[in-house]
Amino acid sequence: MFPRKEIKANSRAALKANYWPVIGILFLGSILSGLVVGCASIPGTIAQTTATLAGEVYIPETSLFTSCLYIVGILLSLIFEVGIARFAYRVYRGDAPELGDLFVAFKDGNFGRVLGGMILVGIYTFLWSLLLIIPGIIKAYQYSMMPYLLIDRPDLSIKECFAMSKKMTSGFKWSLFVLELSFIGWAILAVFTLGILDIFFVTPYLTLAMGGAYDYLKRTRMEDGTAATEQTVEGEF
Repeated sequence: MFPRKEIKANSRAALKANYWPVIGILFLGSILSGLVVGCASIPGTIAQTTATLAGEVYIPETSLFTSCLYIVGILLSLIFEVGIARFAYRVYRGDAPELGDLFVAFKDGNFGRVLGGMILVGIYTFLWSLLLIIPGIIKAYQYSMMPYLLIDRPDLSIKECFAMSKKMTSGFKWSLFVLELSFIGWAILAVFTLGILDIFFVTPYLTLAMGGAYDYLKRTRMEDGTAATEQTVEGEF
């Protein structure tokens, strides 16, 4: 049985023990994830504001440079998503918070593998979402262990990481959904604080809880990784 209450209790304890480092590093991670995209939006925002003040109709224009910035920003957000996942997993397990975890994908020549894996996660999830919303959600949870596996299991190829994520989440997708859904009350409260509660409690709490979910599934569903190499993911997506 999925230990949701235990995971949440451990997450609260980990957050309490490392409160300000966790808040600061996760906040920095969110800034880094959206920094390039935010910069790309500045010219358009200025143009729209100027047009509004002048009483003119604003017609959005996207240059090649701006489009490239958006693409780079999206790719960097995928990289930092992996770093945040790694950070949350380590803190949940009792390790000291380390800023370097945010940049773990840039280390040990792992950048291409991590980026390629996360791009495929996005593509596959999008394609499944085209069928209907529900298949997309199911696949999102099936691939949810990928950000952790791409760093935690450098011995596995991207294909093997997909197979391992499928194995780990088999029978637990609903449990993962319920785990995230259990934070809805906090999310509603965060709205009334204009997002302040989200920054200083809800998002860090949820992020650590998802790291805890990976920790549980790793201990109970992952053996030595050889099972993943024997599975095939051809035609699965």
